[in-house]
Amino acid sequence: MTDLSSKRANYGSEVVGILINHIITIKLSSLQIIFMNKQDIKIKNDNLLFQPWVGSQYGDDSIFKIPILIVGESNYAHPDILESLKPHETFTHRLIEGIIDDTWKHRFFSNIQRTFVEKADTKSLREEFWHSVAHHEYIQDWLPKPGVSPDENMWLKAKPIFQDVISELKPKCILFVCKRVYDKVSPNFQASIPLVVDNSNPLTSKAYKNQSHPTVKIGDALASWIYHPTSPNGGFQKPRGIARPLIQASGGTPRI
Repeated sequence: MTDLSSKRANYGSEVVGILINHIITIKLSSLQIIFMNKQDIKIKNDNLLFQPWVGSQYGDDSIFKIPILIVGESNYAHPDILESLKPHETFTHRLIEGIIDDTWKHRFFSNIQRTFVEKADTKSLREEFWHSVAHHEYIQDWLPKPGVSPDENMWLKAKPIFQDVISELKPKCILFVCKRVYDKVSPNFQASIPLVVDNSNPLTSKAYKNQSHPTVKIGDALASWIYHPTSPNGGFQKPRGIARPLIQASGGTPRI
């Protein structure tokens, strides 16, 4: 887990949250984010807390030519500031718009982007990427602080919600950006043909030592995992050797 402090000055109250197993520090008093998610897609489930981000070009019109879903684990926030984070259902939307607008910075997001594309150092490039994918938090509860893992009830609660997300978004490719989530989810689905890891970059073979990499079929999607992008085996060059063959095997067009 890694702290993220916004680099903008003159903020008011400080709010600490975590997205996908890492800490995001935001200053709410100056948060001005325009909601740009063009698709009016909402998952109908009473237990769903965070609506997924769905980019405006998600699907066959994306730069990858297929619908790609990125799945993280959980969000963290101290109970004292949960009211300040409302509406919770648009938290992921507001977060990603902040990344696109360069309001928030974190190497987690730049690493995710550069796992899929060569560069993400301009707003237009960030828009192009994020509006080509969907993003979902698997655990649909706020965790109180870093280091607290989801309990078994949270995992059980999340299972049918994830099925609803899959049914609504109909991805062809799913990348879990946390191995723990994949390990929890994958036994519920049928194993598929392993990926042949692209070891053209020697950094990939250092992190992913096996030549083959597991996959499962989730609906019509082929799903696999990478290490957390800010972990020692994370970054963006190492997981490219997983993301590239996963997109290809799913029928899409890699961009890197």
